[in-house]
Amino acid sequence: MDKKNNELFCLDRVIKEKHSLHEESKQIINKICGKEFDRMDKERPDFVRYCPPVSEHENGILIGIEHFRVDRLSLQKRDGKVASTGIGTEKAIHRVYTQWHEKVTASEVVPEGAISDIADLVGEQMQKLEKSSYNTFFRSFEYSLNNHLENVDVYRANLQELSEGKYDTELALLIEIHSEFRNLFVNNQRGTYREKENFPPIFEDIVRLLEEKVDCNKVGYIIFCMGGTIYTDNLEVIAIRTENIRKELERQNIAIYEYAGEDLFFADFEATQRKVRNEPGYKIDGDKISLFIEHMDEERNEQIKLDALFYSLKKALGYRKRGKNFVASYGTQMMLDVLGDYVIGWQEDKQRVRPALRPILGEELEYRVNAFDKKWHEN
Repeated sequence: MDKKNNELFCLDRVIKEKHSLHEESKQIINKICGKEFDRMDKERPDFVRYCPPVSEHENGILIGIEHFRVDRLSLQKRDGKVASTGIGTEKAIHRVYTQWHEKVTASEVVPEGAISDIADLVGEQMQKLEKSSYNTFFRSFEYSLNNHLENVDVYRANLQELSEGKYDTELALLIEIHSEFRNLFVNNQRGTYREKENFPPIFEDIVRLLEEKVDCNKVGYIIFCMGGTIYTDNLEVIAIRTENIRKELERQNIAIYEYAGEDLFFADFEATQRKVRNEPGYKIDGDKISLFIEHMDEERNEQIKLDALFYSLKKALGYRKRGKNFVASYGTQMMLDVLGDYVIGWQEDKQRVRPALRPILGEELEYRVNAFDKKWHEN
């Protein structure tokens, strides 16, 4: 699909989800369900929908919808622009599907060429995941938001011109989020549970950014459409008014989360420069097909891994002590549950942080690690 069709696909998916949404979100989505308003300029903003008046005493509304995509799988180019690599994954999957779908369905045996191509896709996706981080996601969000907010006055002026004084005008941002936050531990007031599938929370950093950047007098609504790198039927849609973003989320019972994972160790787009390789392979044994990945990391030694864990442990422990909602990676959650209540302070320098621990017996440490593994492997 071209860019315009991708944007329309996202908008249609949002509208399709409206019946399962909170009433507050549903009211906003209802506003964008009207007919596309006829105009010469089809791009600024991306869509203009006509929302008819509820009563004869009201004007109809022209609601402009400006769409942009945010992708965890992103990189920063030499000119400072940010580009999604997830779009490349979508195209590659489509190419493999187109090439092999009919041949696979028509054959009793999966062609080896299809197996090889699928293994390559898996390896490439793992490579992209390892070269991404929470910070690549946040910086991608910040970059795209800033780019579109620069044009808000143009969008509004175009809406006013289209209305010719006959209609009220409003503007909404449709933010298409492709995230890869899997196997996270969710920590909130109800306790801790493990979310093995992709879980795209509303992060505190994102809320603060929107509160700082979005002028509620110019942009009336924000609509989030959230899923994985490849959108499936498992999407989350949230629509809010911008006047009080935090209060709007609270009204819809949507929790805001801090993030604590080892990938925080990589600032901004540093993760994209990592020297990692994932070599895919496969084995065919009769009817059984096995895929495997040989992982190679030229830089991340045990010391760096430990530094990253201690860095995220400090974050997680601080969030827990302050009673904040947060999500943690497997390694960070294990460190938190095993060592958290033994930490009495921190030793810090420019390169790393180290926990100062009260005495702990080796047997107690081993017991805690085994108990953590047993509890969460069973769940």
